Amino acid sequence: MMDFSTNGIRNFYANKKYSVYNQLLYTGKNLYFYFELNHCMAYKHIICTLLIFLGVSASYTGSQPAIVESATLFDTFAADIYNSLGDYSLNSTAFSLALLGQKSLIDKGLVQKKNLLTVIDFSRPSNEYRFFVIDLFNREIIFKTLVAHGRNSGDLYASRFSNKPQSHESALGFYVTGDPYIGGQGYSLLMCGMDTGYNDNARQRAIVIHGADYVTDKYIQRYGRLGRSFGCPALPPDVNQSIIDKIKEGSVVFGYYPDDRYMKNSRILSQALANSDSMVYGQIPLN
Repeated sequence: MMDFSTNGIRNFYANKKYSVYNQLLYTGKNLYFYFELNHCMAYKHIICTLLIFLGVSASYTGSQPAIVESATLFDTFAADIYNSLGDYSLNSTAFSLALLGQKSLIDKGLVQKKNLLTVIDFSRPSNEYRFFVIDLFNREIIFKTLVAHGRNSGDLYASRFSNKPQSHESALGFYVTGDPYIGGQGYSLLMCGMDTGYNDNARQRAIVIHGADYVTDKYIQRYGRLGRSFGCPALPPDVNQSIIDKIKEGSVVFGYYPDDRYMKNSRILSQALANSDSMVYGQIPLN
């Protein structure tokens, strides 16, 4: 006989005898994430109540519902979106941190294009694709390509990063894109560094996205790696304009590397983690 107690109902659904449970849970979590991004607190409470009924425990702190699971709600969303992308060459930790930092910048009203997120994975060598432009709403990687690092950051791999003018090193952290322009490197994109102490000298250093002839498969075939910039994330000439036109004017770009000092000291990540239930920081391998 069916147990109609609260625990009985939860256990019944937990056995997953009806696919509607999974459908409701999936829909509820995605609506929660959508309302989280768009500051719809009243709707977020309703969805939170639904998730509680479906068996996801939660606690409330003031007006902020905080979901508590073995994998927290934010990390569940991040993993769900990541798996939907279907491309595991994108570093999962880099993606989760990028999503977390983007949320922090959205909360500050600094992001216009909330559906776009760009990840530059400096933990990969320059002869591999490590520049990813992600459409979060449609859950697809719309650009995946090569990108150069600064000449003083390393040869095949980037391992040194700087915010200092004339360092000719790449800089880690979160940027918000500005306007495109035509300059000495051709069609280029301004970026505003948002990570204090890590990339907030981007404008002073003229760190922009631009195309370069040394960022091609042909260059890799000849030298085994890409050429290097003065610190700019330089792209292949054949996709440079298309990418710039897509991510310009208010989208987030995240330069990732598993650097323990950056992970511990980035104000954007610290603020995001303080306001999130994410456990991703505890999963970062800090050397």
